[in-house]
Amino acid sequence: MTRVTQVRDLGVHLTPELTFREHIIKICKKAYRNLGFVLRQSQGFTNITTVRVLYDALVRSHLEYGGVIWAPHEAKYSVMLERVQNKFTRHLYWRLYGVYPLYPLMYPTLFVLGMVGYNQLKVRREFALILYIIKLLRGKEHNPGVLRCLCLCVPDRYVERRRRPPLLSVPTARTNLLAKTPLTRAIRTINEIQNNIDIFSCQFSELARMILFILCYKLD
Repeated sequence: MTRVTQVRDLGVHLTPELTFREHIIKICKKAYRNLGFVLRQSQGFTNITTVRVLYDALVRSHLEYGGVIWAPHEAKYSVMLERVQNKFTRHLYWRLYGVYPLYPLMYPTLFVLGMVGYNQLKVRREFALILYIIKLLRGKEHNPGVLRCLCLCVPDRYVERRRRPPLLSVPTARTNLLAKTPLTRAIRTINEIQNNIDIFSCQFSELARMILFILCYKLD
């Protein structure tokens, strides 16, 4: 009987250490292969929208599937994922403006992303996570296991009117790994959003814009 060192469940690879490092490496390799195919086959395309659709369907879908679960907290693996998209956005910038944004121009990555209309992958992962948690709080999604972990913050003493208490209680974390869990990250961001907008009564379109603005400002 062969010893199994990895298990694949719903497309996500798990290791005995309960980390997703191998999963991230594998999806990056697959995304690079698909990206090369897209760039080769779209050389003669004149419609940029078609190139975007191909990238979103064949490349970015692999980089984002299940991202709420395996989102890396280590900079090494986050950069590894971003490099795949950065290669495409540089190519797209060249197709749109006729200039390749590398040496000698050396345009910043965020500038190139903004010019071609894309956000960082880590921003999109956090956006999907926070929006899912807010839908749970508003009763739009059903997940009792996660909802049970969300505790409303009730102050035990008088709170000044000028100071608004946080909406959710942030779990105490003794390790860096626990502090970077998806639920803890989402709770911290929701508390920041709650200071500017009511997440229970605001329309989802306005709420999504506010979340995206805060994430872009915080993660950049």
